[in-house]
Amino acid sequence: MTAKQESIQLPTRRKKKIPISHAKTKQQQQLFFGVSGLLFVISLLVVDIDWKQFVVGVEKLPATLSNMMQISTAMLPDYLREMLASLAVALLALIFGLVLSIMTAFLVARNITPSMMLSRIIRFSIMIIRAVPTTVWVLIAVASIGFGYTAGILGLILPTAAYLIRTFAAQIEEVGDDTIEALRSVGACWILIIFKGLLPKLKTIFIATIAFKFEMNVSESVVLGVVGAGGVGMLIQDSIAYYNFGDMTLGILIVFVTMFTIETCTGLLRKKLR
Repeated sequence: MTAKQESIQLPTRRKKKIPISHAKTKQQQQLFFGVSGLLFVISLLVVDIDWKQFVVGVEKLPATLSNMMQISTAMLPDYLREMLASLAVALLALIFGLVLSIMTAFLVARNITPSMMLSRIIRFSIMIIRAVPTTVWVLIAVASIGFGYTAGILGLILPTAAYLIRTFAAQIEEVGDDTIEALRSVGACWILIIFKGLLPKLKTIFIATIAFKFEMNVSESVVLGVVGAGGVGMLIQDSIAYYNFGDMTLGILIVFVTMFTIETCTGLLRKKLR
């Protein structure tokens, strides 16, 4: 028998199909889509959408967009002034929040805290603060001291501080172990470990986090102006209330250009600090 005949008689091997997903994954996917569908239906029932009004609103949308294209520059000085005020509110809230958070973060971080009980108490307080939306904090400030920039600053301080404490503490726990052990081995105290060991090492990461939070604060200060925190958001809300679509478009454009510039600058800063 020749080699050619032997090769013909050899049985062909079937390739085994490798399963892409197992049964448990499929069950989890089915459960996810099933729960999502159920929540969607429940949401529709709770909201009770007026579909007739919805259709009328969609039909009016082209006319509204046409009115928005007729941009008015009459309120340009007012919008620029209020945009500057929103930036000031965001910056002041960031500075006050940073003062509260910079040392508190070292009390929260598990690898450097002098008391685990104190760390747990602060973490629980931060969780409560973050569970309450920023808008609610601003409304509480407005109810306490009235409308204006001060209410915006007070309403942003606690959420800003809570965000920075949580983020700083996580960053300290990620990069600080080796430095802490080395300084403790030579008898360094808690304050010395922070200022001589951790802060120089974490400085660039902290700056990047602060820049990102400033960007978030500016965005929030614009939105919070609608609920009485002052700034450009309040002017946009007034324009909407009186159907001054041209003024509203001008305000939206100013906010867009400002946010785009800030996001670009903070992005470049974070990229440079890496």
